[in-house]
Amino acid sequence: MIDSVLKFASGFIVGFVLKDLSKRLKVKGGSKRRKNAESKGKSSLPQKKATYIAPREEYKMVLCVNEVLKMGKGKIGAQCAHAALGVTQQYRSSLEASFKHWERHGQAKIALKIQDDDEMEELAATAASLDLPTYIVCDAGRTQIPAGSQTVLAIGPGPKSVIDRVTGHLKLL
Repeated sequence: MIDSVLKFASGFIVGFVLKDLSKRLKVKGGSKRRKNAESKGKSSLPQKKATYIAPREEYKMVLCVNEVLKMGKGKIGAQCAHAALGVTQQYRSSLEASFKHWERHGQAKIALKIQDDDEMEELAATAASLDLPTYIVCDAGRTQIPAGSQTVLAIGPGPKSVIDRVTGHLKLL
């Protein structure tokens, strides 16, 4: 029961924030970090044109939550929203076709568990090697966790089969 409530709340918060707050945050290209929001993020894939479009395949985004930080439910929801917004703003213009396909088919977002920063960096590198957009949220340290903590890795949107090659072994949050 608690798991389903957490999944619903996280999805609701991410959807709400993506819709209503996307114009408030501005993310600069490359690996520069944004400084005008609670969290900062980094990208491991430079902006470029989409290298694939699989129009018959479902697209999704995964949000990999760093479990070692032991964040509360609200903090997880907020950090997932930061990650989804960050990857969207970072890559929207360069991967327009992928984002449009993802949006036309429900904007699937899946929250997954990862163990620590090392696993996060490894997943980000693997995703980047497959030309998937990535974004890591680094917390500002104002509430529950130390500044600079890597809280959530967003991967995608991209074809489900490609993302599953990177994260298929992870458990749902």
